[in-house]
Amino acid sequence: MKNLFLVVVLSLVFIACKNKEDKKGEETIKKTDSSTVQYSQSFLQTINTTLTSYYALKDAFVASDTVKINVAGVELKSLLDSLKLDELYAKDTLAFASINGRPGDVSAEIAGMLGEKELERKRESFELISNGFYDMMRAIRPTGTTIYYQYCPMAFNDKGAYWLSNADSIRNPYFGKKMLTCGEVKETMNY
Repeated sequence: MKNLFLVVVLSLVFIACKNKEDKKGEETIKKTDSSTVQYSQSFLQTINTTLTSYYALKDAFVASDTVKINVAGVELKSLLDSLKLDELYAKDTLAFASINGRPGDVSAEIAGMLGEKELERKRESFELISNGFYDMMRAIRPTGTTIYYQYCPMAFNDKGAYWLSNADSIRNPYFGKKMLTCGEVKETMNY
């Protein structure tokens, strides 16, 4: 009987502790999700210009136009090469640490993409560029911006691939006109 009583008491203590830990985790998640860092207008304008340039690259892939892809890629690479994240570092060192070097990685991938001749090889690079941009936007959280994180399950022989969009409608950069609306919005980021 003593053992049963002890088991019941220990179980209740464990459940109470577990519930308290779960609530702490929920509060942290809610606080992190709702917290937005206030950046200067010039920093936000730089980020938004870079994001707009990414969208131009995405749209060139939707059109399956390698000339437009190369032009948009050169512009985006230039913006990334000149991107200063000092303000991000000053306001959110954790976010800065999570993407430190990422703009350089994306810029290097763009350089590789520009060297590719075949559209499908360029699309492979675009997947990596998109993944890098997703990481950067999740860390920076540019206020006043809505970003749609979209996914096509059929890209790259059913491996699937993601991209960012400024609209919730699907315009697939991995298939272009072949399967223009193949995909879905996986996440909406409102900052």
